[in-house]
Amino acid sequence: MGEYRLKPFLHPQKPYTSYPHASYTSHPSHTLKMSPVLPRTSNLTALLQSAPTAGNALLVRDVTQALPRLRLLNEAEIITLFTPFVPHPPGTHLARDMDPFEPLGRSLPRQVRHVPYRLDHGMTETHTDFLPASGAIVVVVCATENVLLFDGRAFEHQVQFARDVCRGVEGREGLRNVPVTVVLVSNGVARQSHEAAAREFGSLILLDEYSPAALGNAVKIMFGKGTVG
Repeated sequence: MGEYRLKPFLHPQKPYTSYPHASYTSHPSHTLKMSPVLPRTSNLTALLQSAPTAGNALLVRDVTQALPRLRLLNEAEIITLFTPFVPHPPGTHLARDMDPFEPLGRSLPRQVRHVPYRLDHGMTETHTDFLPASGAIVVVVCATENVLLFDGRAFEHQVQFARDVCRGVEGREGLRNVPVTVVLVSNGVARQSHEAAAREFGSLILLDEYSPAALGNAVKIMFGKGTVG
């Protein structure tokens, strides 16, 4: 696995926390306390490997050929991972202070800069500032039933964020070849309508939950080992 960083929004006094195999930085809207690395990494590895079919990961389309370009990134290039602030998925055993999408970032076999976004704030200048340094971009849109109970407009907010990221890339001449992939997590009665509403995104991976194992299966698709729809 590559270098991993999660950018924090409210910790200028502590820009990053280093781990033996990664540099991890947090940019949350609330404080994230870091657990000791060895037990956490060991437990996370077990969770990632626990269910090879978790999440029913599916590549819906990749008409922009984002994934072949993602796989060809060199070691110096960085994947920028944008993920929403949402509750932990039901029934998981993540550390209470762990971002629910940290397993996704740690599964990516490249350098990763993990930048969360708040549903009520959308894309800010801070997010825009990370675009130029990106070799590839992955945006997570998570609108499962438990998230919609938390915020009934969660899907609309996140799709707008993903749309703004795509426009930010397309609007800069030096970024137009940067691949952008959207990971949509949705289930229940709204899943079909969510997938239809995400048709504007040329590279789309679909999950029905966001457990560590499901997120690990999304990474398998990104790197050519998963199911194509």
